[in-house]
Amino acid sequence: MQPDWRAWRARAPAAPIGPLAALVAALPQDRWPDHADWSALARTRGVTNARGLPIAFVPPAAPAPAALAFERRILERGEVETRPACWHDAFHACAWLAFPRAKAAINALHVAEGLDATPNRRSVVRNLLTLFDEGGLVVLSADPALLDLVRGFRWHELFWVRREAVCRQMDFTIFGHALYERTLAMDFGATGRALLFAADAALLAAPVAARLAWIDARLAALFRDPSGLGATALLQPVPINGIPGWNAANLGEDYFRDTRQFRPGRRKAA
Repeated sequence: MQPDWRAWRARAPAAPIGPLAALVAALPQDRWPDHADWSALARTRGVTNARGLPIAFVPPAAPAPAALAFERRILERGEVETRPACWHDAFHACAWLAFPRAKAAINALHVAEGLDATPNRRSVVRNLLTLFDEGGLVVLSADPALLDLVRGFRWHELFWVRREAVCRQMDFTIFGHALYERTLAMDFGATGRALLFAADAALLAAPVAARLAWIDARLAALFRDPSGLGATALLQPVPINGIPGWNAANLGEDYFRDTRQFRPGRRKAA
């Protein structure tokens, strides 16, 4: 059962939704935010699209537009169609507020890529953008060996054997609005599509706002250059239920022996 807005807002300072705490604190406490609330916060934070138009959150069109038309409206008019009292769309609004430059870059690249001849009408680049926009996770680590464990699907070693090091030297930040939605109940098997970055200890120790700004700038630079987005394999699957502090169920070693969630995975040789 999903929480109501007030109950969820009270949880916002805790992981995994902690990075949203500051912006959530600026939203109504006792009711769902409406379009005016979301738009006012976007204006306060100076959120714009790739063309410099201020972002506003507006009622959805009827009938609902196709995905590319949805993106075009954002780029051409700065209008993000948002369903009221809808968790999926609320988290989409949060993503725009928390990662404005990255979201603007993703939106512009969707429109630039346009329709493709593939069955789903999306290019490889747009497939990757969609996967990350919906289920994206950013993983920072001051220890390259820990990122190697992520790439190797070595979940027991990472989340259990090296648990203390993960807590000290790694940071996991959700980007994708659908992945945020799955944290409402920490759905069994919930998996992030992660981009992995080396980070120094100073960044990991920095205030949340500084870390989010770094992530936003790094992602925006990545998504402004489609030449580096040639394959969805760029995104590393990460089972978010194993991340320390995210799910009380992962406090015992046996939890990580369940291969339904912690799959060994496969990677083709380069």
